[in-house]
Amino acid sequence: MGGHSTNPPWPEHPKLREVAEAIEGAEVSAEILDRNLQIAFISSEAMLAFGLEPGDAGRFYGKSLVTRHLEDREVAGITDESAARWWEAMAPIMRHYVGPENDRYEEVFGPLSEAAAGVEPTDPPIAWHSRFEFLPDIPLSRTVLGGVHFLELEIRDSDGGFLGLLRFARSAIPESLLSRLGRGNTLHYQRMNRVSEPARREAAILFADLEGSTGISRLLSSRSYFEVVSGLTDLIDSAVVERRGIVGKHAGDGGSALFLAQEFEGSESQAVRSAIESARAIAAGGPALGPEDLGVAINIGIHWGSTLMVGQVATSGRLEVTALGDQMNECARIEAAAKNGSILASKEAIERLEPGDAAEAGIDLDSVSYRLLGKVDGAGEKSVRDAGSIPVTAI
Repeated sequence: MGGHSTNPPWPEHPKLREVAEAIEGAEVSAEILDRNLQIAFISSEAMLAFGLEPGDAGRFYGKSLVTRHLEDREVAGITDESAARWWEAMAPIMRHYVGPENDRYEEVFGPLSEAAAGVEPTDPPIAWHSRFEFLPDIPLSRTVLGGVHFLELEIRDSDGGFLGLLRFARSAIPESLLSRLGRGNTLHYQRMNRVSEPARREAAILFADLEGSTGISRLLSSRSYFEVVSGLTDLIDSAVVERRGIVGKHAGDGGSALFLAQEFEGSESQAVRSAIESARAIAAGGPALGPEDLGVAINIGIHWGSTLMVGQVATSGRLEVTALGDQMNECARIEAAAKNGSILASKEAIERLEPGDAAEAGIDLDSVSYRLLGKVDGAGEKSVRDAGSIPVTAI
């Protein structure tokens, strides 16, 4: 059921559990309030949006929305404006379900019990909508831009008895825009999500760049050159994503990628092999990006980063994974020394290959010979200065 390795705790009531299982199977962000408007279920997707593990959902069970917003502000706190707007709209509906005569009344309303007693109950509509803006420094605000919409519906048993409320949540970003943003590869987004917090990580590094881009741009119309660069971007991304890598920054006519050891059960060898296979796929696809007589070629560098600081950069304008460390700069210099659509890989990367992976990659570890990057024909001043002592080989 669902795509999560650990489900949240299920509601005790069999009918509410039935609803919860359907929610979890659909992998939607939602929660269930019981007949006393206390939290009985939070879906895995909702918990992940909170920045928490699905199995930790029980920490909220038994709380009302009022008490959760007040007691768990570090994960569920909403702005004062949202709180005031929500209270005005929801307090009369809540009072319809839970009055002072209810032995859970003070649990539900907490410090607002006295204020709630003065609110006139109102019959709820068939369905209603609310919107929250969350506090800026909590994980949910970084995950869901623009706030969260909630669609709320009653849950009733076969005899019409009230069992609780079902609250569907979705980003305030319009669905039409979300569908466009969601065209990427889901597994790739999950890999990006696993590095949301910056940390030291080991990875094979790949840099790729279009050779002679200035000359190519002069020979093509602006639209045709745009198509070449667009095709290059798609070529790099597809090759990397299909081989369990994470797409890095794209800069004009080139791009970078990381193949984290953690994505290969800690295997440095498999991470390097995946980088090599991606590099070859990218290089092989270069000539098809432009007219045959143009001779489009992509130069690629591969290196190993043992102490990279890798994390997610999420702003109002972008979402990407970035890596910082000396090896990133060195890999860029290795790529800059590659010529005529070649792939240069550092000894530090190649010697992490286990025999089986080396054989699959077509590399004989015992016969590989290396040259110092500074001695490679055509290595520029920056390559010599920043990485000239690194042994590399063409693969």
